[in-house]
Amino acid sequence: MNKEVKSKPVKEDSKKETKLSKVDELKKDLDEAKNNYLRTLADFENFRTRNQKELFETRDRAVIDFVMDLLPAIDNFEMSLKMSDNKEMFIKGVEMIHKNLIDTLKEHHFEGFEPKLGENFDPYVHEPLLIEDNSKKAGQIVGIIKKGFKHKDKIIRPARVQVVKDKE
Repeated sequence: MNKEVKSKPVKEDSKKETKLSKVDELKKDLDEAKNNYLRTLADFENFRTRNQKELFETRDRAVIDFVMDLLPAIDNFEMSLKMSDNKEMFIKGVEMIHKNLIDTLKEHHFEGFEPKLGENFDPYVHEPLLIEDNSKKAGQIVGIIKKGFKHKDKIIRPARVQVVKDKE
């Protein structure tokens, strides 16, 4: 009997050791998963911060490039103002500035557009300033106050127009 009693505790100890080693292994796996999670979280936060910094730098670079393209127009303004005594040269300078600004806008994919008189009002591209005019059809454009501007295909400023008011 003594032999059987001694052998049973050994088996129970072996089972306990197996259970303990399994628990230790699971704890180790959990710690490893936790560390991987924390590392991934830190990497993502670093990525997000770096990405945001690059976005701001890219935006700043684009603004600087645009302003650099506008500087010749400013130079032309300054030269034109120096020529204010000579009316003909002053007007020529202002015309050069206008052309320079329009060309710069075109280089950056900005384009002006102007509706035609008699065209129907479109709320997506026109900003109305209603007037009463009994001789024209309601919703018809009868005057242009400011031309509109678009960037590529997106309207950034609608054309400001005078539109015949509906009689009702």
